[in-house]
Amino acid sequence: MTCIEMLTKSIEILAASLATLAAAYFGAKYAFSLQNEKETRASHSTDVKAANSAIFELARTYNKFTAIKKQFIDEHRGKAERHLMIMPVAGMSWEPPKFNYDSISFLFTSSDPNLLGTLSLVEQEIASTLDVIKQRSTMHVDVLQPAIEKLSQRVGGQVSLRQIEEELGQRLATTLRMSTDFMIEGVDNVLAGCMEHITKIKAETDKIYPGHVVIKMIPPEDGNYAGSPAA
Repeated sequence: MTCIEMLTKSIEILAASLATLAAAYFGAKYAFSLQNEKETRASHSTDVKAANSAIFELARTYNKFTAIKKQFIDEHRGKAERHLMIMPVAGMSWEPPKFNYDSISFLFTSSDPNLLGTLSLVEQEIASTLDVIKQRSTMHVDVLQPAIEKLSQRVGGQVSLRQIEEELGQRLATTLRMSTDFMIEGVDNVLAGCMEHITKIKAETDKIYPGHVVIKMIPPEDGNYAGSPAA
C-alpha cells in the first residue's frame, strides 16, 4: 500500500469517527434539550397549579364571608342598635385558609413582587375577623341572650333596645358594640382583599405563563361558582 493510499485510508477512518462522535453529540444534545423542555413544562404546570390553589382558597373565603355579610350584616348595617340586632354566627368552620407561600414564590418575579406580602396581610385579616366573629357570637349567646330573657321575665313582655343596653351595663354594651363594628369592618376588608388578590394573582400568572389555564373569580351574587377556569 502506497503512502497516498494509507493517508486516504486514515482520512476515511478519521472522518467516520468524527461523524460518529458528531452524531452522538447532537443526539445527546437533542435528548438533553427535550428533557430540559419537559422539566420546564412540568415546573410551569406546578406553578400554575399552586396559583390556582391559592385563587381557589381565596374564592372559598370570599363565598364564606359573602354569606355572613348577606345573612347577618346587610339587614342591620345602617342601624344604630346593630350590635344588639345582628344574630350570632354558627355552623361554620372557624379555621382560616393557609397559603403555601413557597409554592407561589414564582410571583416574586412578577411585575408586583410585593404580592405575597399583601396576601399575607389578607390572611391575617381573615384570621382576626373570624376570631372577632366567633367571640362576638359567643358573647351574644352567653351574655346578651340571657340578659334579654332575664329582663323579659322581670318587666313581663316586650323590652326596648334601651332597656337591653341598661341591663347589660355600659362595659358589656360597649364591648358588644365594638366587636360588632370590628366584625362589619373586617368582613368588608376581607371581601375586598380576597377579590383584589384573586384578580392580581390571576393576572400575574397569566403574564408569566401564557397559554396555561388560570381560574378566575365569579362572584356568587352572579349565581355561579367562584373559581371557574378563565375563558
